Amino acid sequence: MIGAVRDVFKQTTIPYRTDVDTRTLSTFRIGGVCPLVIEPQCENELIEAIRICRLVGVRFAVIGRGSNLLFADGELKHVLIRAAALDALRPTQVGISAQAGCSLARLAHFAADRELSGLAFAAGIPGTLGGALVMNAGAYGKEIGTLVQSVTVLDICQARVTVLSREELCFSYRSSLLQARDLTVLSAELALPVRASRAAILAEMAELAKRRRESQPLQQPSAGSVFRRPASGEPMGKVIEELGLKGLRCGNAAVSDKHAGFIVNLGGATAADVLTLIEHIRKNVERERGFLPIPEIRYVP
Repeated sequence: MIGAVRDVFKQTTIPYRTDVDTRTLSTFRIGGVCPLVIEPQCENELIEAIRICRLVGVRFAVIGRGSNLLFADGELKHVLIRAAALDALRPTQVGISAQAGCSLARLAHFAADRELSGLAFAAGIPGTLGGALVMNAGAYGKEIGTLVQSVTVLDICQARVTVLSREELCFSYRSSLLQARDLTVLSAELALPVRASRAAILAEMAELAKRRRESQPLQQPSAGSVFRRPASGEPMGKVIEELGLKGLRCGNAAVSDKHAGFIVNLGGATAADVLTLIEHIRKNVERERGFLPIPEIRYVP
C-alpha cells in the first residue's frame, strides 16, 4: 500500500522523502522509520496530499514539528504528511492571519514586532499553530483558543474547505472540536485587540522564558507535559512527585528530576520505554489518588 501511494506521488510535484528516521521529526528524538513523509509547501499541496492518501486507501497522519508526538519503534504503518512549511503570516485589521505550520515562537515575535499583545505566553511552546489549536495549547493561565477569531479547516470526510468560528470550535482545557472530527487545520485568524509596546512584550517573553528554564528540563529531549491536569486542578508534576516517582527510569527514559510532569529521553530511549513509564505512573496515580491521568502526548503507532 505504501508503495502504491509513493508511485502516485512520483507523478506529482509535491516533495516527499522515503525511509525517514522519525527521531528527526519530533522533539522527543524517539522513533523508528517512516517509509514515506510528504512535505507539502502550500495549502493546495496539503489538500492534494490528503486526497491522494484517501484515494489510495493508506493510513496517514498530518503533523507539524512533532512537539507532543511519540513515534513508535520500528517501521510506521502510516504515511506522514508534514505541514511545517505552511508558515505564512500577515497582519489583519484585528490581529494576525497565520498558516497551520507557523511555529508559536515565530507567531509570538511577529505579534510583538507589531505591538500586538496576548501571545507572549506562546513564545516558549515548541509547536506549531495547527497543533496548538487542536490541543488548545496554553501556559501560565492562558490558552490559544481565547485568541481565535476563526479557523479554516479541511473537512477530510466531506473533502471541502470550511471556516469555523471560535464558538463552533468548542475550546476547553486541552481540547477542541478539532480532536473529535476529521478536520485538518489550514490557517487561523487571531484577534489581538490589546496593544503594548514591543519592549514590554519582549520583557514579558523574557520573564516567562526564565521561569521555564528554572522549572523545566529544556536541555533534554521531551514532548512537554505528559499528562493533562486533572479535574481537581492540581498540577500532575506535583502529584507524580508526591507519589515518589520523580527520577523513575525505564531503559533510557526517565521521569525528569527537574519537573516530574515531564518524561525525558536520556539518550537512546525507545517508545516502549516511554509507554512503560506512562502506564506505571497512571496505575500508581489511580491506585493512590483515585483517578486515571489522561496523556497529552500523542502516540503514532
